[in-house]
Amino acid sequence: MRISALSLSACLIISPAFALDVYDDNVNLLSVGGHAGIGFANTGGDNALVDSSSRVRFHFARQMRNGWQSEALMEWGFNLVDSGTKLQTNGDSFQSIREGDFLFSRQGFLAFSHESYGRFSAGKQWSVYYDVAGITDYFIFTGGLASGTYNFDSDGGLSGTGRADNALQYRNSVAGLKIGLQYQAKGEGTISVICDPETTVTPCDELDALSVDYDDSWGLSLVYPFYDFSIGVAYNRGDFESSRAGKGKDEAWIVGFSYGELYRPGAFLALNYADSENHEIDHQNVPYDANGYELMFGYTFAGDATLVAGLNRLESSDSAYEEVNGDYLKNLYVIGVHYQWGSQLRVFAEIKIDDSEFGFEKTSEENLYGVGARYFF
Repeated sequence: MRISALSLSACLIISPAFALDVYDDNVNLLSVGGHAGIGFANTGGDNALVDSSSRVRFHFARQMRNGWQSEALMEWGFNLVDSGTKLQTNGDSFQSIREGDFLFSRQGFLAFSHESYGRFSAGKQWSVYYDVAGITDYFIFTGGLASGTYNFDSDGGLSGTGRADNALQYRNSVAGLKIGLQYQAKGEGTISVICDPETTVTPCDELDALSVDYDDSWGLSLVYPFYDFSIGVAYNRGDFESSRAGKGKDEAWIVGFSYGELYRPGAFLALNYADSENHEIDHQNVPYDANGYELMFGYTFAGDATLVAGLNRLESSDSAYEEVNGDYLKNLYVIGVHYQWGSQLRVFAEIKIDDSEFGFEKTSEENLYGVGARYFF
């Protein structure tokens, strides 16, 4: 069955090119994909066996009349191991840490697409903001921490910049320019504290959860690919009321540039810059304004080994916040190797060198050394 270009583009945001077609009669398609991942990490002298964003995905598609195609996608994350650790590996792992359960929802949506009229989708899905932010989100043990995608130490669902919780989206392409529009209905949630005694001055058991109540929010993305290059800009805005900051505006915009394709032979380069207001929280769940920078470089050799390196830098740009809490600077460097062992297994090793400084006490986080594997199906 032929999948429309718009649907294929949207699916590539959320999954690698590994999926098994269970049924295909040129009208109906059912495919199953995902990966089981596990990692072994050492940080601060402590060892931990952690899940590596494991997930399973079911994708249904059907050719309709007059050139239309319908589809449904359901994706669940699952924890392969229950080590009891709250070790934060990357932005995508926040939801796994918070859920704590073996199985939890990552995505679920319905979509209708047409080569001329575009693609309409509704449900929990990757945001249009991620169309730009996602270009640097390929590190496995760390990363995705400065673009504004996984804000509030979550999957970005509540604000709509990550896997938006309840979004309506429209996508189309005009003269090569990819356009994404998003509306997210009112939502509310409670953000518990992921507490590390090494970086938090207040004792963990004295920190309160952050309650957030969002009004409707909306987003926009514009991405223009040309040859091996791509440039894009995205924006997300929502008004909210929280238990810490009262009423406020959550606003984030990002610009990004990329060259090449990771895991394709040769060089890959991606970078983005994000500016946000009331979009990030510190280790005590206090919101603040921030600037974020992410850089990723990769080079894939003929033997299927890919060298990766880059940085994440997130810093407060909020004088009112800094007068009370001090500066917030999350600054980390990453280097590693990913090796594609056949079509379905990727083994990896990464090192995170941390140079962060938090608050008046200038506390920091530990370096991290990790190895692991992901089996795709």
